Order: sequence, then C-alpha cells, then structure tokens
Amino acid sequence: MPEGGAKRKLLDAAETLVAAKGFDSVSVRNITGAAGANVAAVNYHFGSREGLMDMVIARILDPLCAERIKALESAGKSAAAEALVRAYVAALPLVASAIGMDEKLFPHLAGRILALPDGALPPVLAAARRDVSALYLGALPKVRATDWAFFEAGLAQSLIATADSGDIGALLEDWIGFGVRGFSMAGNTKKKKDDTQGFLFDL
Repeated sequence: MPEGGAKRKLLDAAETLVAAKGFDSVSVRNITGAAGANVAAVNYHFGSREGLMDMVIARILDPLCAERIKALESAGKSAAAEALVRAYVAALPLVASAIGMDEKLFPHLAGRILALPDGALPPVLAAARRDVSALYLGALPKVRATDWAFFEAGLAQSLIATADSGDIGALLEDWIGFGVRGFSMAGNTKKKKDDTQGFLFDL
C-alpha cells in the first residue's frame, strides 16, 4: 500500500467516495477532483480505474479473509455455532484497527466491498472469499449454503446503511445474535424442497 504522496491521496479519495456512493457511481474525475490530481494520474499510478478499484478492494478484503481464517483456526472447526459466528463477524473491527482506517469510513467501505459479486472482484480475492465461506460452512454442517449467503449479504448491507457513529460494536453484536439464532434452527424445521429463501424468512 502507498504510504504517502499522490498515489496515497488518490487511494484515500477513492475509498471515501466509494464508501459514500458505491463503486459504480464513482468516476475517475470524481477521484482526481477530490485528490487534487489530474485525470492522467490514475493511469500513471494504478494503470486504470479498475486497477485503483482493485486496490481499494484488496486493502480490506485481503486482510479480512486472512483474519477470518485465523479466527476459525483459533476457535476450532468443532466449536459451537456462536463461537464460529462471532469469529467471522469479529474479524471486521480487527481488520479496521490493523489497517488504521477511520472508524466512520470502514463499515461503509467494507459493506460496499462485501456486497460485490464475485465477478466484480479480482479473481484471486473472489476465490479467497469463496474459500473462507466454504471453511465456515464446513464447520457448520447443518447450515445451508442459502442461509449462509443471506447472512453474509445482510451483514454487508447493514454495514453500508449503518449510521456514522464511529462505533459498529452494537451492530456487529446484533448480527452475531441474529446468526446464532438462525443457524441454531438449521435442521430443526421442515422445509419445502423449493425453499431458497433461507432462515431470514423463518424467524
């Protein structure tokens, strides 16, 4: 990651704008205007707009995947659902602290990144995110993939929508509780074969 200079200013500007508006709504001119740079600076430092956006994504998603794997290994794959869900969710503030990102910026930007489909991610990071999900699902054998997907998507959207309080602790605790309650129901209720809505609609 760039430590300073024009490249870091462009990255900081891109992160702030993406957190507020989303990836599709941020142009090169928006970024260079906020950074006080000329339009050619993005190509010079990052190769393209896509190269800059890939770095925005990597700054959060790469360490987040690593932290979630570390947390799962610490909890143990035979741990109770609550410990596993807590490990998965609690990785977020740990990464925010590790990369030194502003506490008001991080949840919005992390939510935007986590809400992206695999096709919008650098292939290596898309594969890493899938691997992390597979590891947690493997440790939660009664949980359906659709339930896990709804949990991940809901967490991402709540991060995007959260108020600029500078403290996401309460929000994350709510999602830990929600996940634990939902996943504890896995296998305990009769489902229709065509049910693809997940536990979100069972609570």
